[in-house]
Amino acid sequence: MEITSVIISILALFGSLITYIVHDRKIKSQEFKINNYMIDKLKREEAEDKKALISGEIIKKEANKHVLKVCNNGKAPANNINIQGLDIKGIGIIDKERLHYELLNPQDYFEIPFFLTIGVPSNIKLTYIWEDLYQKGNSLTQILSL
Repeated sequence: MEITSVIISILALFGSLITYIVHDRKIKSQEFKINNYMIDKLKREEAEDKKALISGEIIKKEANKHVLKVCNNGKAPANNINIQGLDIKGIGIIDKERLHYELLNPQDYFEIPFFLTIGVPSNIKLTYIWEDLYQKGNSLTQILSL
């Protein structure tokens, strides 16, 4: 009877030890995955904090007068912004120097007034090219309705 008690105690101890080891491995595996996820998330957030996001919208002012409102919806300033695509037949730009803008801070905007003439298409395709803290040569292409 004493041998049976000792064997049962040893088996219980051995079972507890195996359960602990398996559980410990699962916890360490989960911690490793969580740590990698958090590191990746922090890297993505750091990259997003260095990016600018330039886009535009067309606002109708009067009959043939419109304004292209160019916004920086990113978290970093945008430098050397160039706008391509407004040089098509039927669109008259009042100030062509505004197609290049030196600096646009986050959540800020600038406007480019233009007018429409005969033969203007119903949609225009604009490309914005800029630099930010993340990289040079960022671009976004947008199709806007007139």
